[in-house]
Amino acid sequence: MKNTHICPKCRQRRIWVIERFRIPSEGGEGRELAVVPHQQEQTRTLFGSMRASPKGAFDMFVCDGCGYSELWARDLRGLVADENNGIKLVDNSKLGEGPFR
Repeated sequence: MKNTHICPKCRQRRIWVIERFRIPSEGGEGRELAVVPHQQEQTRTLFGSMRASPKGAFDMFVCDGCGYSELWARDLRGLVADENNGIKLVDNSKLGEGPFR
């Protein structure tokens, strides 16, 4: 839907785009939904503490006809793999390279 602006479910061509999708919160504008809200970042303090540093955001594409929606991630620079916290990068880019066997 992001590239074609056509709903894959009902073929509708009226698509809402909500950039940097936000979830309701106490504030009037809501809170931006981070791709990884719990990414740890070292802070410069006397004790070198860690703090949460959310990474990424989502754009939402919604079909005006049937309501089907898709979330597309953006701004993932600075995301760091942390398997203990469930953040993994599966990199298959090297598969298929080299001589045929």
